[in-house]
Amino acid sequence: MRRPHVIIERNPRALTSLLPEIQALADSEKDALGFLPAKAFEDAIGRGRLLAAIIDDRGSHSFAGYLLHSGVFPNAKVQQIAAIRASRKAGVASTLLKALVSELERVGFMSIRADVASDLASALAFYTKNGFEAVRERAGGKTRGRKIVIHSRQLDTDNLFSIAAPQAAPLGELGIRHRNPGEVPVFAFDLNVYFDLVKQRDQSEYARRLFGEALGHTIRLAIADEFVAELRRTSNTPSADPVLQMALQLPRLPKPDASALDPVADRIHDIVFVQRNAKGAGTEQAKSDARHLAHAAISRAAAFITRDGPILNARNELLPTFGIDIATVEEVLDLLPESLGSTAVALHGEGFELGPIADAQLSEYLAEVDVPAPILSEFTKLESSAEFVQREAIRCGGRIVATGVVQVPKGVEPIARMIVHVRHEHHDAELFADHLLGALIHTSSKSAPIAIELIHLPGQSIVNKLAAARGFQRRGNSPTFSKIAVGRPCSASTWPAVVQQVRRRTGLVLPDTLPSGPAGCDIDIQTATGITARINAGILEDLIGPTLLVWPGRDGVIVPITRAYADELLGTAVQPNLAFIANRDAAFLSLRGYVNSPRAAKKMRVGAPIIFYESKGKGRGRGAAVAVARIVNSIVVSKQQLDPKSDKRLVIDSANGFSKTEDVLLTTFDNLMAFPTPVAFDLLKHFDAVGATNLVSAVSLSSEKIDSILTFGWSSGKIQ
Repeated sequence: MRRPHVIIERNPRALTSLLPEIQALADSEKDALGFLPAKAFEDAIGRGRLLAAIIDDRGSHSFAGYLLHSGVFPNAKVQQIAAIRASRKAGVASTLLKALVSELERVGFMSIRADVASDLASALAFYTKNGFEAVRERAGGKTRGRKIVIHSRQLDTDNLFSIAAPQAAPLGELGIRHRNPGEVPVFAFDLNVYFDLVKQRDQSEYARRLFGEALGHTIRLAIADEFVAELRRTSNTPSADPVLQMALQLPRLPKPDASALDPVADRIHDIVFVQRNAKGAGTEQAKSDARHLAHAAISRAAAFITRDGPILNARNELLPTFGIDIATVEEVLDLLPESLGSTAVALHGEGFELGPIADAQLSEYLAEVDVPAPILSEFTKLESSAEFVQREAIRCGGRIVATGVVQVPKGVEPIARMIVHVRHEHHDAELFADHLLGALIHTSSKSAPIAIELIHLPGQSIVNKLAAARGFQRRGNSPTFSKIAVGRPCSASTWPAVVQQVRRRTGLVLPDTLPSGPAGCDIDIQTATGITARINAGILEDLIGPTLLVWPGRDGVIVPITRAYADELLGTAVQPNLAFIANRDAAFLSLRGYVNSPRAAKKMRVGAPIIFYESKGKGRGRGAAVAVARIVNSIVVSKQQLDPKSDKRLVIDSANGFSKTEDVLLTTFDNLMAFPTPVAFDLLKHFDAVGATNLVSAVSLSSEKIDSILTFGWSSGKIQ
């Protein structure tokens, strides 16, 4: 029997005419799909988020199914997919999904996700058949007590870490720059989202969650200049307007060049409002909205968060034209990691262990997870005298759940080769990948700066994402990601020697002197291939990390920490062992948390260097500076809000002893580097770095004092 032809319908007018049939099918499948009102389908049509399938049976057309999708570039989500019973044997659902995947791949999406109830066997089988993998489970609604199985499929794009949308010719003329791989995404947002936060409105719960995630540093939010300008225009008393004054404290997008902003804003206004005959076209409000969006696009924001209908409806044209996605607050929240909550495995590392892995075990594991044979052979070959090799594995109940290997050739210009693999189904897969990447990078760059190649493994999206965050970059379909790791902090005193070693070992040419000023500036570099570029000092710090660029004027702080917390939070035990790993997850993370008194808040500035001083504590501590890191965030929170049992960044059991008030200061930090030579108290005193309280509390340090401490702390290394 001939299989009927399936036609995919995308035309908004045609889809609108099919709305009654789409709604009827959705209502008939409420048990599997959940309920959506007609307005949701209408909005989806306007935003290009709905596909319909039409059966063409010898010229006779009939509605056969639909697919509703959402998401924020570059990650999509299947919201609903359904086919009428009479057409299911025709492969309607698979055809709809293939059509969506084809479109997503065309515009550069990286992945697609679907959440399926565990008791829907046919739906589970469908997604498995179509290339999805079950990655984790979460609880469903309380009414049915279902388990929801989250499925994910990586899409076949040319470069998983580029914003690879087709570029219209005018883009270059307008000066819009696409984000570099490894650059942390920034989400811009409009006034509606802000008002949802500061006022009690229908969407306030979502806005509070969004800004809560920003405070927790899981996402970055920023506003355009037009955001504040519009608030000023509409405020009756700007100096006494709390809404305006709060907005003035929000992070800003980089200031754009007006000559670049105006043409982009005009074009966006035309696309969003004029061409679609949207309400308000030509008004001051519409032009203001266009300027918001233009600033976000020029600044290479990952997405513009709004619930403005006309802007959302123009999403499909704005993304390929300007390289910026448009998203609702709910869609952005859907991208964020879900809280582990109460699980069978404790949150402090119980149930897993880190240790070496034998060659035979490594070979067996890599074969089991289908690592390609050439890669397997390279990383399981017998060790030779020509290279150093470190192999690590993480085991749960004796079963290997993650592994990492680094091979460093012995030579003057070594290129370290690295592989990291984790089982995505494990709920701590991101934790394991984060630790293995960090540990192997530190190992590779311990003695001197080095170039590193990380093997790209298909399906390892967690590893790939974390690698990008650590400064790894991948060009096109290259089989590897690459980076340069300096492996130590750099100050004005040590910079010339670092520059020399970096050039000799990697070919990267850095300027002879560090920039100066509290915020640093741009740095001119030349790559090993001869390409010259100017890059912000802070971005360069991420790309060549682990490192900390202590340029003149970049002041910081030194803080006390007890021996027990130093061992567990920093991993700086005199005799390193795995005891702290069995108790705390913080030692596995690149982002960790330090708790002290709110009185230190002014000293704990975002982006500043932070040096940890291990206090003597009744003779048990070393009385020396043992590590340095970079402050990511610092906020005052109530002791009731702080939950040491569920916050993996922390190693404390209770916040009560850290201040006499009801609040504590929570400081998160990254880029942690332990001193090869701890700097004793007497020497710190000589550097005038102990303050009036002799390091009982936090002490502000000038960049010159930090320079002295770091120079001595690394004096036993090869860079003098």
